[in-house]
Amino acid sequence: MWWTAHFEPQWVVSLLPPQSSTALEVVLDLVDADLAARDPVPLIAASRSDDEAPLAWLPYLADERSADEFSGSWPEARQRAVIAQSLPIHQAKGSRPAIDRVMTSMGYRVRVVEWFEAVTPRTPNTFRLAVAIDADREWYDTDNLALIRAANKAKNLHTKLEFLEPSRRIDHAAVYVGGIPRYSEIVRIGNLPEIETMRLTATVYVGAAIRSIQTLRIQPRT
Repeated sequence: MWWTAHFEPQWVVSLLPPQSSTALEVVLDLVDADLAARDPVPLIAASRSDDEAPLAWLPYLADERSADEFSGSWPEARQRAVIAQSLPIHQAKGSRPAIDRVMTSMGYRVRVVEWFEAVTPRTPNTFRLAVAIDADREWYDTDNLALIRAANKAKNLHTKLEFLEPSRRIDHAAVYVGGIPRYSEIVRIGNLPEIETMRLTATVYVGAAIRSIQTLRIQPRT
């Protein structure tokens, strides 16, 4: 095996033969250099093992095995399970066991109900999925879309996913009801507006009065 090592500032190992490497090989060698520096001898075998490959390499291994759904943000155990089941899923694609395997590898418990298994009549060539989610597992809209994509890639072409029903069972759930009393009082303090202009509307009445005084004296005759 051709390989050289130097330190700048960490150990870097190159597996390329001298003066005969293509540009693509150089780029791939840079990607492999970090892992090769740690253990250059079993590099090839470890990089192809879903149990022994370093965590940072799992996305590349999942891409190599064409895993339909994969995320580097998943827990390590789930990543390795999806990679381990990728090839068996591809071998069984188009069948009902393929749907079970892909859901199980993603950490879900699934129940497939095809149209002829339903109690009430359904549209032919359709199926529904009942997916059980662990109580301590987070659930987002993106997880719902990932399940739909995985099921559509695992099923056969003439059937259609009609309904997806995720459910979560939580034992001994507690319900808390509370209230907060709220009292508010608003006091507004401000200056009285200054009166700049005062307009008065008055009505003038014009009138006259006549006063008449009459004096009547009554006395005995003389």
